[in-house]
Parts: sequence; C-alpha cells; structure tokens
Amino acid sequence: MPLSFGVFGKAVAILIIAAFVLWLIFTYMFATEEAAEEAEPVGAIETPVQPLA
Repeated sequence: MPLSFGVFGKAVAILIIAAFVLWLIFTYMFATEEAAEEAEPVGAIETPVQPLA
C-alpha cells in the first residue's frame, strides 16, 4: 500500500500543519496575556488588613 497521497494530499497535510502551528502561537499569546493580568507582582508581600473597630 503506497504512503503517497499525491499533490492534493501534500497540500492538505501542509495546510493542517500550518493551521495547527498558528493555533498554538495564537493560544500561547493570549494565554500568557491572561496569566500576566491575573498574576501578582513577583516578590510582593501581603499585609493583613486590620479592622478599625
């Protein structure tokens, strides 16, 4: 059984690989933006809030 799918098969395979790589890049960029917005500053020390009773 041949493993070659011809010109059409090569084009489909390249398009699928390109779409997958672009999807990885796109999701990585947006995932890092959301993580950066939610992250606290590095080395920050939390100070407890005392009620003024």
